[in-house]
This record gives sequence, structure tokens and C-alpha cells, in this order.
Amino acid sequence: MLKSLTPMIPSPTYQKGKPSYGRLLLLSLLCLAGAACSTTAPTGKILFEDQRGTVSFQTMSDRSVRATHPINLEPALLAQLLTGLKIHDERLGPRRTVAGFAWQLFPAPVFTEDQIKFLAPLLAEGLRMAAPDEAIAYRVQTTYEGSNRFQSPATETTAGSLYAHGRQLYVILSQYRYNPMRTNLVKGDIAYRSQEPFDYSGLKYFALRFTPKAALNADASNPPTMEQSTDRFVVVDYQLLDQAHRAAEARSTETLAQEVDTLKQELESMKKQLDSLNPGQDSPKQKPAPLLKP
Repeated sequence: MLKSLTPMIPSPTYQKGKPSYGRLLLLSLLCLAGAACSTTAPTGKILFEDQRGTVSFQTMSDRSVRATHPINLEPALLAQLLTGLKIHDERLGPRRTVAGFAWQLFPAPVFTEDQIKFLAPLLAEGLRMAAPDEAIAYRVQTTYEGSNRFQSPATETTAGSLYAHGRQLYVILSQYRYNPMRTNLVKGDIAYRSQEPFDYSGLKYFALRFTPKAALNADASNPPTMEQSTDRFVVVDYQLLDQAHRAAEARSTETLAQEVDTLKQELESMKKQLDSLNPGQDSPKQKPAPLLKP
């Protein structure tokens, strides 16, 4: 396989002052095969696993933390939690390139709609089954086909964990749309990478935010133990989140009722205008009086 790639290697003149293509290729292949470049693997008991991702139970490394498990929360509430998670990148303003290939608007949702539908019921089930020393680990994967016949399919991974403590839900994000090929090949500068460690999380320059802010506990007294310096977390009060969600639903219902009432009024006004333009059109026809028989 390497022989077939030999004609594509640039000439020594072109390579002067630049990383060797062969070294980059070898490095990326070794990295893909090695454990250091693998995505976060689930530990403990697996609750569910398929091609979309994995939800499992993970023993918490901090033995002093005792989660409020088991706990019964509705999947709809967990869906609201996942929907509220946003990624911010403030380096280059509201828009920047991702991996040099495509534009993405920030803040960006952490999860897609399909991923939320997949995760919400599983996380709710995990919270009902987890022990006080366990967190619920999650991992979702999305595979994209190459845009042309020379590109291989690429898999992106988003992973982290979740646990409850009192009224608080601690959400930890360990990887965000991590793609090993992107990490290893985009920069292509061996000298630079030898000075700075690889970012296997995809989170090095990103911050995790949550909306609505009314449900966010910014002053968490017991922050979770971070396994990696790139881990991000938020602490959400699930009762306040539920209240905010119900209030939003009520406002939405009230707004819809007002819109329906306004539409009825507009239709009634249009009907009156049409009646005034055609005063005799809709009036009932008078029947002729019957003839009197002699």
C-alpha cells in the first residue's frame, strides 16, 4: 500500500523547510492504531450500545462524591438539558473555520436533534439505575462519507458523563466532535506538535455554556473532579430547568392562542368588508307570494 503512494510524495526541493509527507502519513497511521489516539472508551456496565453510540455506568474517581442516585427524571427534562448545552469559541468572533474545511456558526449546539432523541431516554434510565458512586457515561458518534472517491469516511465523537447531586445535574463534556484524522493531519507541523500536546478532546479552545441561564448554577459548591484539563462542565438545577421549560410552554401556548384570536378577528373584518362591497349578494332571496284562488 505504501508503494502505491510513493509517486505522490513531493520532491526534496518542495519538502525543504516543510514536514515530510511520508512522516506525516506514518505518524497518522501509528496514531490511529495506538491507544493514545483512541476516543474515550466506556468503562463499567454498558446500558446500551449500537452504531449511534454508547451509554454506560462509570465508577467516579473521586470517592468523596456521593451522587443522588437512583433518581427518577423524565426523558423530556433530560432532552431539555441536552438541548441547552452550547459550545462557544471566542477566539475569532462569532464565526470561524472548523478544521479549515467548513464554516460553523457559534455558539453551536453540542448535540444534534437525533443525538438528543437517542440520549435522553437512555440517560433517564441510567439515572434510575445508577449507584451513588457511579456516573452515567455517554458517547455519540457520527460518520460522514468522504466528499469524493479519494477521501475516506470520517467519524466524529462527542463524549462525557452525567450525575445528580441534590437538585443539581453535573454535566461533563470530555470530547466534542473529535476526529482523529483532523487532529493529526490538519496542522501538519511536526515542530509545532512536538512543543504542544495533541488535543484529543476537540475542546482545547472551546467553552461549554447552558441556556436558559435561570436554571444554571454558576456557584456550584462541589465542582466535579476533572480527569483532563480540557474537560468542560456545567451544573444545572433540574427543578429550575423544569420550571423554566413549563413557563416557556405556557408562554408558547398563550402566544398561539393570541395569534388564533387575531386571525379570527382579521377574517371577520374581511367578511364584513366583502359584505359591504356586495350588499345584496348574500341576502336570502324572497319567495313570491302565493296566488289566491278565487
